[in-house]
Amino acid sequence: MTVAPLPAGANAPDVVAGWDDAHRHSPAPRHRRRLVVELVGGLQPAEVLDAGCGQPFLLAELHDALGVPAYGCDISDAVMEDPRSRALAHELRVVDLEREAWPGGRTFDVVVCSEVLEHIALWRAAVANVAAMARRHVLITVPGGRIRPMDRMVGHHRHFRPEEVVAELERHGFEPVLVRRWGFPVHSLYRWAISRLGAERMYAQFSGERRPYGPAQRRLSGLLYRAFFLNDRFHSGDQVIVLARRRDAA
Repeated sequence: MTVAPLPAGANAPDVVAGWDDAHRHSPAPRHRRRLVVELVGGLQPAEVLDAGCGQPFLLAELHDALGVPAYGCDISDAVMEDPRSRALAHELRVVDLEREAWPGGRTFDVVVCSEVLEHIALWRAAVANVAAMARRHVLITVPGGRIRPMDRMVGHHRHFRPEEVVAELERHGFEPVLVRRWGFPVHSLYRWAISRLGAERMYAQFSGERRPYGPAQRRLSGLLYRAFFLNDRFHSGDQVIVLARRRDAA
């Protein structure tokens, strides 16, 4: 595995550096990773790029499930320095998706961009760069529905409608293969409950920023994870998933 040196000015705020256990154990990130791995596995890629890789858990699951080289890029220098990511990724690079793609015009069979665009002000520019790095397929997941207080606390600029994501990918030569919503009813109730109980209070207890999850938090997260499988029976909810194929792909 190689790590490209940090370019000048690349030391962006490490916005996810403290969310370790929240990403590892919380039901919504776990199910997103499950759905992403299932979809990417069906494409039988020779390699995959996690664009905006953040925490190493999706990289780990892609690496373990697919058995192909898994690459990662992120704006955060903390990601490049994380020994877990360095051990998993075939190569890591600092890439600001709002302004650039992988250097040298490098492309990948499949590019995954999961829960990234909502954090980027110029999201259309980011889609253009994600598309430029994809030789065959792009898989994007983003939140939909209303922006709640917790979403603002973790840096969401906006939420998306599926047709917005599809239209932007079509502009860059891709056609949709799968477009779906996911999350109803359990994830929807979960988001509502967080708002009712207080975003700041729930963030303090479950962000993982201040201290690792204890046994009670892990048990609750595990119970919710199992309950979230009910969402698979429906095709609605606040999670937007778009898989698209490059039109001129062989």
